[in-house]
Amino acid sequence: MRARYVVTSTCIQSGTIRLTFSLRQMLSGRERVTCQDEDGERLDCTVDWVRGVLDGLEPYFEKRRLQVNDVIWLTLDGEVLALEAAAARKVRPRPVARPAEVSPPVEKKVAVPVEARTPKEPEAGQEPPKRVRVTPHSGEKKRTAKPVYVQALEALELKHVPAEDHDLFRAYLGRREYTLALGRFGEAEPADLLALRRTGKADFAGLVVPEARLAAAAEALGGVRLALVSPEALAQLVALKKLFPVGPVELERLLREGRVDAQAVGRLADEVRRWVGERAAFSAVLLALAEYTRQQVFFPEDVLANLGEGGWDREAVWNVLEALAGPPFLLLEKSGAGEYLLREPVADNLAHLAEYALSLRARIAGD
Repeated sequence: MRARYVVTSTCIQSGTIRLTFSLRQMLSGRERVTCQDEDGERLDCTVDWVRGVLDGLEPYFEKRRLQVNDVIWLTLDGEVLALEAAAARKVRPRPVARPAEVSPPVEKKVAVPVEARTPKEPEAGQEPPKRVRVTPHSGEKKRTAKPVYVQALEALELKHVPAEDHDLFRAYLGRREYTLALGRFGEAEPADLLALRRTGKADFAGLVVPEARLAAAAEALGGVRLALVSPEALAQLVALKKLFPVGPVELERLLREGRVDAQAVGRLADEVRRWVGERAAFSAVLLALAEYTRQQVFFPEDVLANLGEGGWDREAVWNVLEALAGPPFLLLEKSGAGEYLLREPVADNLAHLAEYALSLRARIAGD
């Protein structure tokens, strides 16, 4: 029998490993077991069923210089439990001290004073040169930089249509689109922005207000239903886009709530982190399954024990396993006893899935 274990910080500190489901089956009925490392060195270890750990492995951890999330393979061969570190680290040799190279002496440079030169005076009867000032052409003048909120909305894939007293932004969402009318607080008239929304020229209307003046702007508007948009919040949305593809859809949701401020974007960022966390759990489970062989049977508890320190719970692992058992992966096969069968190695399955994705992409692009 063979089991895979991922080292945690608790293991290194206490010299123990937790009795996973596989280890409990291997060591059933034993109080002590002899562990043997790759060099044949043996350790007398204790199977502590009360604490649920295998104790006495501290010398092995120190010898192999194991770290958190390193993998250990444990194989029961008769009465001996063989230990094999997947990434054993060797002691690095000390660097040989090299004799210091003697550099040739550097010649000192002495600064020589230079006499100040006086400008030549124009000769008698010769006029000094005249300076001519050239005014650049209007087309060569630098254009004024766009405001921060305009740059941010363009980065969020909205098209900017400048107007006289306000700005229009159009978001194209396939079969539908929406238009946002924005004006600066203190410069644009709220009545004009409301008129754009009432006449159907804009789906949303709002004022651009710095984050520090949002409370004053809300008090000044009173009951006027205009969205308040801060440039700082839009900049946070652009930064969030680097982590997850947010865009006009997420902005539309915030506009419907009436505020695009730091607090609203913070709530959206929490959702994005949860989505990214689910993707990370998916990757962690795939990496754990990559250690398994073709046609190997396992329980969800085995995968959970092999994930190491990541704060994963059983429900998250179970959801990923369910997804891997269905299309398009079809990596696992479920049985009635709560077991899973690995149909093929993870690397082969991902290669097949990549071929499918590339062929589908080519059909979409019309190649």
